[in-house]
Amino acid sequence: MEFIKFVEQIPNITIAKRVASAYVADYRRLELEEIKECLIKTAKQYTSYENIANSIEQLKLDSNRAVRIIAPILLRDYLLDQDDFISTCKETEAAVFNYEKTIIDESNNFNIDKISKDLALLKHMLDTAWAHNNDISVDEKNLLDSLRKYLSITIREQHVLEAKSGRFPNFGNSLHSFEDIDAARKALQAKGLLMAVKNADGVMCDIIPDDIAYEIRKYYNIEIRSYGYEKMVDYVVKKTKKQYLIDIVLKASNHYKKANIEVSNNPTVNELRSIILKAVQPSNLIGGFSAYDGMNVEILSNWCLDLGLNTSGTKKTLIDRILAYYDSVRRIEIKSEDEREKLVSVYKELAWRDLKFLRANNIIDKDLQCEHYFEDATDYIFEKMLLNKPLTLTGTDHPDGKLSFKDRYIMWDNKSKETPVNLKDHIQQFDRYIKTSDKEVAVFMVIAPDFTSQSVQECVDYSLNNDTQILLITADELKSVAESWLKNHEGETFNLGYFKQNGRFDIKLLKI
Repeated sequence: MEFIKFVEQIPNITIAKRVASAYVADYRRLELEEIKECLIKTAKQYTSYENIANSIEQLKLDSNRAVRIIAPILLRDYLLDQDDFISTCKETEAAVFNYEKTIIDESNNFNIDKISKDLALLKHMLDTAWAHNNDISVDEKNLLDSLRKYLSITIREQHVLEAKSGRFPNFGNSLHSFEDIDAARKALQAKGLLMAVKNADGVMCDIIPDDIAYEIRKYYNIEIRSYGYEKMVDYVVKKTKKQYLIDIVLKASNHYKKANIEVSNNPTVNELRSIILKAVQPSNLIGGFSAYDGMNVEILSNWCLDLGLNTSGTKKTLIDRILAYYDSVRRIEIKSEDEREKLVSVYKELAWRDLKFLRANNIIDKDLQCEHYFEDATDYIFEKMLLNKPLTLTGTDHPDGKLSFKDRYIMWDNKSKETPVNLKDHIQQFDRYIKTSDKEVAVFMVIAPDFTSQSVQECVDYSLNNDTQILLITADELKSVAESWLKNHEGETFNLGYFKQNGRFDIKLLKI
């Protein structure tokens, strides 16, 4: 979701005014729709790298230490690593707590006797700063950040050092509160770095619009999401020799001036993998640190071939293409043994025939699979989520699915396309299915990524001359209905009568 799209979905005037406070003049006296208009006009200010970088720098010096600590954790360490840069507020809060707990655990396992000189120096300076009033001032924070960067020490390593001294997240290693997290959330919103929307279930979510997220990633030097990087490293480990991994790690230590990257005399592949994930940039892993190291064009081109990508271009072009591929890989969790559940998680992409994404996430091998999997996912939605088992289809000329509805049928057909579906192009096909049915068809559902505006009139025209209604429902809408029903009515059969609508589907008519 880009910034303009977010503006259209602002949940309330409180959020609108807080976001507007960053760049909209006189926002306090404006109504919601007026604020939206102003936000659209000032969109470039919100997506400007210079403005975003300045805002992050300002938050580093916030008078509230909780904001200084939590804001980057929320952005850099969590939301930027999520699919679509979105998370429910509860999940965000849990992630912040989990990060802080993990840092404390790491500090307890940290051997202070084997600390490098650079880390020892930073720890000494941190302890010195903390010794005064058991707090770190804004000026001290600024100086410590400069020293940390000079020594090429990560902020996470600094947090571990502070936790080792009992100073992170707070004095005595006490965790931050929900109020602290909300203060950081509001500060980020007021800087135009974080937004809030409601998901399909009406749950409030934290979100970074895509065009803002990519600029924040530039600031933090984040090339791809961690899950995609794990998959990319696995490929490198599989396709290269152990010595290549050792060379990359050693060169990384010299290039980043990271004295604390330690490699044993005979490291295992798993040890090297762990170091790479933590300390080596993805582009350096495959491209090296100069024009003469890393993978050559031939190897990179063959890698692109394996991924189903364009194989031509310069070394940099091929590297960028591979990074973009792995950045698009989504973490898909399957809770049951039914493989169709995985297809539901990418239902929208199947509908839109996003072949690049589907290949990147190992959903399809061949383009033809897209349509079949779209149909399989729809079967799963009706059977497992809405608890209406599709009927067995016979012959070859039939719709993609059929359901029992009292003494009639409800039929559906999937249309997987890269553009909105125009009903007029398919109405003769659907009419044939309806007219040759052995029972009356109450509703014929067309499930597609989107529809042309003319399609609604086509539904009206058809229903005027026939007893069957044509329902146009997007994949997003059907999935949303199924997820809401499963959440609120688990174990209950969905009343298919809710689909007795003509024209575009209206979810407001459902009481779920």
